[in-house]
Amino acid sequence: MSPKRLSPEERDRFSWQLARLLYRTTRLFGLAGVVIAVLCLSLPGALDLPSYVACLGLLFALAAALILATYRPHPLWMILSYSLGLCTICAIYIPTDGQLNVATGSAISAVGAWGIGSLATILVSAWGQLIMLVLGFTGTVTTIVLLSTGVNPRILPLLVFVSVGWGVSTMFGVWLRSSFPRVMGRVASIGRAHNVERRATETETQRHRDARLLHDTVLATLTLLAHSGVGVAPEALRSQAESDGALLTRLRLGESPSPKASGGYTLTNTAELALGGTLEALKKRFSSMGLDINWHGSGQLGLPGTKLEAFVLALSECLENVRRHSGQNVAHVTLSDDGAIVRGVVTDAGTGFDPAAIAGGRLGFADSVVARVRDAGGSVRVFSAPAAGTTVVLEIPK
Repeated sequence: MSPKRLSPEERDRFSWQLARLLYRTTRLFGLAGVVIAVLCLSLPGALDLPSYVACLGLLFALAAALILATYRPHPLWMILSYSLGLCTICAIYIPTDGQLNVATGSAISAVGAWGIGSLATILVSAWGQLIMLVLGFTGTVTTIVLLSTGVNPRILPLLVFVSVGWGVSTMFGVWLRSSFPRVMGRVASIGRAHNVERRATETETQRHRDARLLHDTVLATLTLLAHSGVGVAPEALRSQAESDGALLTRLRLGESPSPKASGGYTLTNTAELALGGTLEALKKRFSSMGLDINWHGSGQLGLPGTKLEAFVLALSECLENVRRHSGQNVAHVTLSDDGAIVRGVVTDAGTGFDPAAIAGGRLGFADSVVARVRDAGGSVRVFSAPAAGTTVVLEIPK
């Protein structure tokens, strides 16, 4: 992805990240050069004690200036770092009268190539900075050449090493500046693709939830009306229809449903369900439709709000299936909580059915029960046979 296709916010964020990476690299290279120089000068016989102490002071000052130049970027700190680097080279070179040994030559190489050569990493983004880079490199080489006296066989390797250090720092800075925007563009593209996929998933989840909502309310009421409300008191049927009508009106106005129980939805977010009140409401609702519910077991289930909500809604749909398909007017519900799994067992002694014959796309059981419990991390088991009744086991882990 081209950097031009990034939003202004993304360009600003990526520019800040690139600058931080460049300054960190400069600091790492520069401090590595300082440490190498200290180690070389600490070798026995490298310098006399006064010169050694003076060079150590300059090297520590150089390290502090590099840290300031990369943590608090400012041209003055960069100029100070460069000046301290040249002073350090002079302080190492002058006491030797131009007769460099392995230790002092290596120390000068480390300071010239990395101690101040690392500044080239951040001097590659504009023509003005490139001019400063060329002047800095030229000044470093010129200083070393002017300090050398007579014929010194170590001067050529030293200049080569310094040139390589400045070149590597420059190329690394150019590579970072050219590749980083492309990498960040790909990262931004992946992030946008992830957001699109997430929104699509949320839309699909909302569609399934709306389908379950309609199935548990409006379609159930329409089914009762289609059968002339047989077995249901007129008042209960009228109340159900009014509740469904109010729900559809509020949905049309853009509110988001938060179901508490089949036939009794609210449109506010709830953290958890009052289980006792919900079970009593289910009992009264189904009793008004001709189905008595016998509750067994615990009335306290240790599930978080979203899982408890899914559990109660799936349980309600199982009872609706008993009422509509079993031919019985009594259902038994057993609730248990063993500390790890909450279990609900719905049993009737009705006509039964063949579980394998349930179509996978059938909304009533497959989506309102199985899919709902599965989304909560649980499972559903069905035990039934024609003329042998039905038992549905709902299990949701805590």
